[in-house]
Amino acid sequence: MPDRFAYVFWHWPRPEILRESYEVKLASFLRALREDKASGVVEALSYRVEALPWGPQGAGLYEDWYVVESFSALGGLNDAAVSAAMQSPHDAIAKDYMKGAGGIFKSIKGDTLQRACFATWVEKPIGPSYQSYYDEVAGLTSGKNSDLWRRQMVLGPSPQFCVHSEEALELPAKLRPFSSKVQRIGSD
Repeated sequence: MPDRFAYVFWHWPRPEILRESYEVKLASFLRALREDKASGVVEALSYRVEALPWGPQGAGLYEDWYVVESFSALGGLNDAAVSAAMQSPHDAIAKDYMKGAGGIFKSIKGDTLQRACFATWVEKPIGPSYQSYYDEVAGLTSGKNSDLWRRQMVLGPSPQFCVHSEEALELPAKLRPFSSKVQRIGSD
């Protein structure tokens, strides 16, 4: 599989914004971005997330994954997201947004974003090589539909790795797993 990268954006609406309204606007933005077919953009999707330590507690939290062909395609994504064709759907969701944070991730293995029901955030223990860590995670998730993404350049508030899966994963405590149920929104 060729290298793929993702800009991951966690965000939440202002308290007075209804969830349904926010999700309709978010889905419209994602659909417009997919239809725009910006150079290098592979996929754009969003999940409603139960909870994450770096997000608001007890409030609506969203996690967008904007997958691109290469690290250099992130610039094209940035430009496309606010281009003339995207201005109206972008502004509609942006005016309801309260706060957010983002990070950049590289795909290490698998392709489960479209079908994910869980996101499990894990850390690599000090000591093992990255390759042996990748092999360990692959062994722990063997037989399960899953993927593995690695945070790049220490950009973002999350742990270093994310595993998406269709079913809940039980991972060893040494990986400091934190799992959250995710529900894809705006899938059409």
